Amino acid sequence: MKFKISQNTDSMCDTPEQLVEMMSHIQYQDFTRLMSPLEVFITASGSCHDQVMLEMQELYNMGLKPVGKFIMSVDEFGEGEETHSFVYYKIGKRWYWFENACEQEPYLIEDTIRYNMIYSNEKELIDSVMFAFGRRNGFVNLYIADFNPADHTIGEDLDTLVDICMNSAE
Repeated sequence: MKFKISQNTDSMCDTPEQLVEMMSHIQYQDFTRLMSPLEVFITASGSCHDQVMLEMQELYNMGLKPVGKFIMSVDEFGEGEETHSFVYYKIGKRWYWFENACEQEPYLIEDTIRYNMIYSNEKELIDSVMFAFGRRNGFVNLYIADFNPADHTIGEDLDTLVDICMNSAE
């Protein structure tokens, strides 16, 4: 069964700031299979892809229109390497990059990996994320694609998740 984000009254957070606080208790874990937002919350852990499922559900329940993106680095032989998913959204004229999950080190220079970075436009936000991911991966070939929860099935493996996301890769 495909996962559908839907507004409901069971939201755990009323504001993005509350979501930042809630997510600060969610730890990174290596991907094994795609988890539901509830599983991530109950286990207080999940991969970046799993955490995006929870973040998008909560942001949607707040009445926002979150956008999920998937990034993959590809080596010189065309083999996929590291992947990452993240969320962003717009309030008023500002764009927000919501980031909680990072396996090894923060994408930015800050001491924390949990933040809500603010940008003046969508291009600036995407460029910043791609630069940070590229810096982490030695500026190899990078692909960005959509991460739409409705395209995924809870429990799917990483190969399936990658294949689905890469259908929209740029």
